[in-house]
Amino acid sequence: MAIRRMTKEEKRIERIVSDAFKKHGSGFQFNIFDLAKINNAGNAAAKAGQDVDAAIIAAIEQYRIK
Repeated sequence: MAIRRMTKEEKRIERIVSDAFKKHGSGFQFNIFDLAKINNAGNAAAKAGQDVDAAIIAAIEQYRIK
């Protein structure tokens, strides 16, 4: 079974989420298993038309190692 290609919209959302994580997540430590949860929070916010930065910041605060 072949892997499905990402649509232009999916690529745009992935780029926005990645940029937001690089901007706000730099310098924090995370459990490797929680990185997907942070990414999913950003993706959900982008698809719902909400503020991606705010969603990423909230997820970082929830999952970072304190």
